[in-house]
Amino acid sequence: MNEVLLRLRPIVHATPTDNGLHVRGWRSSFTLDGGRGLWTIWERLAAPLADGVPPEQLAAPKNASPVVARALELLIGQLHEHDLLVEVPAGWGRGGADHPPPDIASWLESVATNPLDSWRRLRATRAEVVGEGALAAAAHRALTATGLDVAPPRPGPGLLLVAGQHAIAAGCAADVGFAVAPGPTAAVLADATAVAERLAGAPGEPPEVLAALVASAAAHRLVCALAGLPDPSTEVVDMWYDVPPSGPPHQAVLVARLDPLRADYHPWLSTARPHNPGGSPLEVLGDAELGPVPTPLPGALPQLPVKLAASGDHIGLGVTEHAARLDALLRSASRLAPPGVLLGADPLHAKGLALRTAARTLPGEPVDEPDWSTDPTARRWWKAVVLRFALPAEVEVTRLAPGVVRAVVRSAGAELSWAVEAEAADAVAFAALAAAGRAQAEQALGAQGDPTPTLLCGAAPLPEPAAAAAPWSNRDWHWPHGLRDTEETLQTSLRALTGEVTPIPLGPVLTAAGLAAFR
Repeated sequence: MNEVLLRLRPIVHATPTDNGLHVRGWRSSFTLDGGRGLWTIWERLAAPLADGVPPEQLAAPKNASPVVARALELLIGQLHEHDLLVEVPAGWGRGGADHPPPDIASWLESVATNPLDSWRRLRATRAEVVGEGALAAAAHRALTATGLDVAPPRPGPGLLLVAGQHAIAAGCAADVGFAVAPGPTAAVLADATAVAERLAGAPGEPPEVLAALVASAAAHRLVCALAGLPDPSTEVVDMWYDVPPSGPPHQAVLVARLDPLRADYHPWLSTARPHNPGGSPLEVLGDAELGPVPTPLPGALPQLPVKLAASGDHIGLGVTEHAARLDALLRSASRLAPPGVLLGADPLHAKGLALRTAARTLPGEPVDEPDWSTDPTARRWWKAVVLRFALPAEVEVTRLAPGVVRAVVRSAGAELSWAVEAEAADAVAFAALAAAGRAQAEQALGAQGDPTPTLLCGAAPLPEPAAAAAPWSNRDWHWPHGLRDTEETLQTSLRALTGEVTPIPLGPVLTAAGLAAFR
């Protein structure tokens, strides 16, 4: 049986501090304080670990003082906890029949849980390259450099790399290239075709530097899949102290461009491999490279008193930039949904919109103005309508049932907005916010907006604002945060008035983005 050694991963670096040391790897880091003597202890520990020591020998010497023994115990424990140590067989890194060349061995030591097992996986499978020109040539070089057995390239469109059950597809136009996520051959080819259509690159042969970048990235993804290593898209960090995410929220596609030369991973809503891991639809539907909806951004739109964002021709409204961007995204994404459907950012939001729509015309009892006008939030947004934008507006407030109130804002006989909430003040605030936002957008754009009355509601998923944690903060500071917490109760009351709502199929793209709709 070959001897096993415990080594410090080559990616690990340490720095002395005024009172100890800081040790960092690729995924994590730690700092120990306890005096400058810690650095001396580290140097004496790191030197043998660089060559490797048997696991049973990685302990404090029996003759060490209690202080030194405790320091060594802490250091070794932290190295294990942060995955900065790796087991390798004796002779690893020196080449040989069953070992990789030194550079490949160092890479596997840095990233693999079991470097020898990963190397054996790489050596056990022959890779195939299908493609032509600079793209195929660069992929063949990259795969060969990792020690794989690679067949000579075969002609074909784009680039397809196959090794065992793993495949990668890529493509490169004159100005943009991409590499899709690894998977079955049929799925990656379908994704590659759809991504190429979405990117719509310029015709012509790709520059060699762009082709080399794309082909090398594709080869890297194939090697990682074959060796049982994390996909490179999960390892992206901006600085050494950034902990990389556990994985992209959706299918990750590398997109590379020229001027300047750059490459980034972008989420892709695959119809060949649909899945819905959750997360914000803003990042996937509105992705600047691969999103099917124009990225919702404030742009040059005015931001007071209402936050505005635009996604194509659609304007979103909200009390925060995030809320406005989400509203714009949902309105823009409606063109991908069945006609007349109100899209929700998640099922709770979608049910809330559908139930409110069903209750829109129900009869009820008028609510007196003092029941809402004393609320600072409702008063703030109503003043924005009638004072800031000087609209000849009026609001009709109706209680449909206990815990269900509707507010409708009209101006010159035309309905501008409406809302249904549990409290009169919230219903008026949402309806007035929407009316003020419409007026603000029309004033900025110099054109009449969508004549359909605007609906905003407390069911939308919004991140918790920092002010919510302050002990002196109240409803006026962070409205409408908190309303979603009572949304289930409101929806129960609405169902008693309108009956149940049923889900509407939205197709794989919108469903994969987490959106939902009910009727």
